[in-house]
Amino acid sequence: MTELEPCQQRLRFIVRSGSDVAMTSRFALSAITVAIAAALGLGCAPEPMTNSDGGGSGGGGGSGGSGAITYTKDIKPLFMAKCAPCHTTDGLGAHNIGTTYADVLKPVQSVDAPAGCFKDGFDKMMPKTMGECALAAIMDGWMPMAMFCFNTPRPTGCVTLAEQDLVAAWVAAGMPE
Repeated sequence: MTELEPCQQRLRFIVRSGSDVAMTSRFALSAITVAIAAALGLGCAPEPMTNSDGGGSGGGGGSGGSGAITYTKDIKPLFMAKCAPCHTTDGLGAHNIGTTYADVLKPVQSVDAPAGCFKDGFDKMMPKTMGECALAAIMDGWMPMAMFCFNTPRPTGCVTLAEQDLVAAWVAAGMPE
Protein backbone atom coordinates (compact mmCIF):
# COMPACT_ATOMS: atom_id res chain seq x y z
CA MET A 1 0.00 0.00 0.00
CA THR A 2 2.84 2.38 0.67
CA GLU A 3 3.97 1.98 -2.94
CA LEU A 4 0.72 3.65 -4.09
CA GLU A 5 1.01 6.69 -1.84
CA PRO A 6 3.35 8.68 -4.15
CA CYS A 7 0.98 8.02 -7.07
CA GLN A 8 -2.03 9.07 -5.02
CA GLN A 9 -0.29 12.28 -3.98
CA ARG A 10 0.63 13.02 -7.59
CA LEU A 11 -2.96 12.34 -8.67
CA ARG A 12 -4.29 14.71 -6.00
CA PHE A 13 -1.88 17.38 -7.23
CA ILE A 14 -3.01 16.92 -10.82
CA VAL A 15 -6.68 17.11 -9.86
CA ARG A 16 -6.10 20.24 -7.78
CA SER A 17 -4.00 21.89 -10.46
CA GLY A 18 -6.30 21.30 -13.41
CA SER A 19 -5.58 24.83 -14.58
CA ASP A 20 -1.90 23.86 -14.90
CA VAL A 21 -2.89 20.95 -17.09
CA ALA A 22 -5.17 23.18 -19.17
CA MET A 23 -2.37 25.74 -19.47
CA THR A 24 0.00 23.02 -20.69
CA SER A 25 -2.54 21.93 -23.32
CA ARG A 26 -3.06 25.53 -24.44
CA PHE A 27 0.69 25.98 -24.69
CA ALA A 28 1.00 22.84 -26.81
CA LEU A 29 -1.84 24.00 -29.10
CA SER A 30 -0.26 27.43 -29.35
CA ALA A 31 3.11 25.96 -30.24
CA ILE A 32 1.53 23.82 -32.96
CA THR A 33 -0.41 26.80 -34.32
CA VAL A 34 2.69 28.99 -34.38
CA ALA A 35 4.60 26.26 -36.20
CA ILE A 36 1.86 25.98 -38.82
CA ALA A 37 1.64 29.75 -39.18
CA ALA A 38 5.42 29.95 -39.58
CA ALA A 39 5.35 27.28 -42.27
CA LEU A 40 2.62 29.19 -44.13
CA GLY A 41 4.54 32.43 -43.75
CA LEU A 42 7.68 30.89 -45.22
CA GLY A 43 5.82 29.65 -48.26
CA CYS A 44 6.19 25.97 -47.37
CA ALA A 45 2.48 25.30 -47.69
CA PRO A 46 0.87 24.61 -51.06
CA GLU A 47 -1.05 27.39 -52.73
CA PRO A 48 -4.84 27.34 -52.24
CA MET A 49 -6.66 25.19 -54.78
CA THR A 50 -9.41 27.70 -55.54
CA ASN A 51 -9.39 31.26 -56.79
CA SER A 52 -11.90 33.75 -55.46
CA ASP A 53 -12.31 35.11 -58.97
CA GLY A 54 -13.34 31.68 -60.18
CA GLY A 55 -10.82 31.45 -62.95
CA GLY A 56 -7.32 30.43 -63.70
CA SER A 57 -6.07 33.87 -64.51
CA GLY A 58 -2.39 33.43 -65.18
CA GLY A 59 0.04 36.20 -64.64
CA GLY A 60 2.62 34.53 -62.42
CA GLY A 61 2.14 36.48 -59.26
CA GLY A 62 5.04 37.18 -56.98
CA SER A 63 4.60 37.51 -53.26
CA GLY A 64 1.73 39.98 -53.27
CA GLY A 65 -0.90 37.92 -55.06
CA SER A 66 -3.95 36.05 -53.90
CA GLY A 67 -1.89 33.68 -51.71
CA ALA A 68 -1.74 36.14 -48.80
CA ILE A 69 -4.39 35.62 -46.14
CA THR A 70 -6.45 38.77 -45.61
CA TYR A 71 -9.48 39.76 -43.56
CA THR A 72 -11.53 40.75 -46.60
CA LYS A 73 -10.80 37.69 -48.73
CA ASP A 74 -10.44 34.88 -46.19
CA ILE A 75 -11.39 35.79 -42.63
CA LYS A 76 -14.50 37.96 -43.05
CA PRO A 77 -16.43 35.21 -44.90
CA LEU A 78 -15.46 32.74 -42.18
CA PHE A 79 -16.53 35.11 -39.40
CA MET A 80 -19.75 35.88 -41.30
CA ALA A 81 -20.57 32.17 -41.44
CA LYS A 82 -19.48 31.14 -37.95
CA CYS A 83 -19.98 34.27 -35.83
CA ALA A 84 -23.37 35.48 -37.09
CA PRO A 85 -25.51 37.11 -35.85
CA CYS A 86 -23.79 37.83 -32.53
CA HIS A 87 -20.66 39.44 -34.00
CA THR A 88 -22.00 40.58 -37.37
CA THR A 89 -25.04 42.69 -36.47
CA ASP A 90 -25.79 42.32 -32.75
CA GLY A 91 -22.54 43.84 -31.48
CA LEU A 92 -22.20 41.36 -28.62
CA GLY A 93 -18.89 41.70 -26.83
CA ALA A 94 -18.80 45.31 -28.07
CA HIS A 95 -17.73 44.32 -31.58
CA ASN A 96 -18.89 43.10 -34.98
CA ILE A 97 -15.71 41.43 -36.24
CA GLY A 98 -17.73 39.52 -38.82
CA THR A 99 -18.51 42.69 -40.77
CA THR A 100 -16.19 45.48 -39.63
CA TYR A 101 -12.41 45.32 -39.98
CA ALA A 102 -11.96 48.24 -37.57
CA ASP A 103 -13.48 46.08 -34.82
CA VAL A 104 -10.74 43.48 -35.35
CA LEU A 105 -8.22 46.05 -34.10
CA LYS A 106 -10.25 47.08 -31.02
CA PRO A 107 -8.92 46.02 -27.63
CA VAL A 108 -10.84 43.31 -25.79
CA GLN A 109 -13.31 44.94 -23.40
CA SER A 110 -14.88 41.94 -21.69
CA VAL A 111 -13.15 40.42 -18.66
CA ASP A 112 -15.12 37.19 -19.14
CA ALA A 113 -13.13 36.52 -22.33
CA PRO A 114 -10.61 33.65 -22.19
CA ALA A 115 -7.20 34.31 -20.62
CA GLY A 116 -5.69 33.96 -24.12
CA CYS A 117 -7.34 37.30 -24.97
CA PHE A 118 -5.01 39.11 -22.59
CA LYS A 119 -1.26 39.66 -22.79
CA ASP A 120 -0.99 39.00 -19.05
CA GLY A 121 -3.18 35.86 -19.09
CA PHE A 122 -5.37 35.33 -16.06
CA ASP A 123 -4.65 38.79 -14.59
CA LYS A 124 -6.71 40.24 -17.48
CA MET A 125 -5.32 43.75 -17.23
CA MET A 126 -3.61 44.01 -20.65
CA PRO A 127 -6.07 43.16 -23.46
CA LYS A 128 -5.09 41.92 -26.88
CA THR A 129 -7.04 42.92 -29.99
CA MET A 130 -10.38 41.37 -30.89
CA GLY A 131 -8.73 39.63 -33.85
CA GLU A 132 -6.16 37.98 -31.57
CA CYS A 133 -8.91 37.16 -29.08
CA ALA A 134 -10.99 35.51 -31.81
CA LEU A 135 -8.17 33.00 -32.30
CA ALA A 136 -7.85 32.36 -28.54
CA ALA A 137 -11.63 31.91 -28.22
CA ILE A 138 -11.69 29.48 -31.15
CA MET A 139 -8.74 27.50 -29.80
CA ASP A 140 -10.31 27.25 -26.35
CA GLY A 141 -13.61 26.08 -27.87
CA TRP A 142 -15.23 29.11 -26.24
CA MET A 143 -16.69 30.42 -29.48
CA PRO A 144 -19.13 30.03 -31.06
CA MET A 145 -20.82 30.31 -27.66
CA ALA A 146 -22.72 27.28 -26.35
CA MET A 147 -21.70 25.09 -29.30
CA PHE A 148 -19.37 22.88 -27.19
CA CYS A 149 -16.60 23.39 -29.72
CA PHE A 150 -13.99 22.02 -27.34
CA ASN A 151 -15.29 18.51 -28.08
CA THR A 152 -13.60 16.20 -30.57
CA PRO A 153 -14.84 15.86 -33.19
CA ARG A 154 -16.14 19.39 -33.26
CA PRO A 155 -19.88 19.75 -33.72
CA THR A 156 -21.33 21.18 -36.92
CA GLY A 157 -21.29 24.97 -36.72
CA CYS A 158 -17.93 25.13 -34.96
CA VAL A 159 -14.81 26.46 -36.62
CA THR A 160 -12.98 23.50 -38.16
CA LEU A 161 -9.31 22.84 -37.45
CA ALA A 162 -8.45 23.96 -41.00
CA GLU A 163 -10.37 27.20 -40.45
CA GLN A 164 -8.65 27.64 -37.07
CA ASP A 165 -5.29 27.27 -38.82
CA LEU A 166 -6.36 29.90 -41.35
CA VAL A 167 -7.22 32.36 -38.55
CA ALA A 168 -3.92 31.53 -36.81
CA ALA A 169 -1.94 32.25 -39.97
CA TRP A 170 -3.81 35.53 -40.45
CA VAL A 171 -3.11 36.62 -36.86
CA ALA A 172 0.55 35.58 -37.23
CA ALA A 173 0.77 37.70 -40.40
CA GLY A 174 -0.39 40.77 -38.47
CA MET A 175 -4.11 40.56 -39.37
CA PRO A 176 -3.90 42.25 -42.79
CA GLU A 177 -7.07 43.80 -44.16
